[in-house]
Amino acid sequence: MNAAARLVHQNILTRQFVIAHFFSRAQLMMAGLAFAVLLSALSTIYVTHVARILHANYQHNLVEQDRLHVERGQLLLERSTWMIQSRIQQIAENKLGMMVPDHKSVVIIHE
Repeated sequence: MNAAARLVHQNILTRQFVIAHFFSRAQLMMAGLAFAVLLSALSTIYVTHVARILHANYQHNLVEQDRLHVERGQLLLERSTWMIQSRIQQIAENKLGMMVPDHKSVVIIHE
């Protein structure tokens, strides 16, 4: 058995001792800072990606809103065309055989 295995077997060589022996405090600090910088860079990339996706969705929704606004205007125009009094009167006269009564035949009832 080698010396290191004997020390581990006898619980003399603990994890803290190994870390302190192989890595100095400055090296551990540098490794932690490097990890933090890497994590920060990856977070920045992720947030930028999400922001671009959200902006693309926003632009798409603006285009859809404009399209729906135009369609609503067209539907309102069509509805007003169908609701014109002269058109209703023409349909009533031609298809239903109705006619506008003269003033003599109109009776007003008061309650």
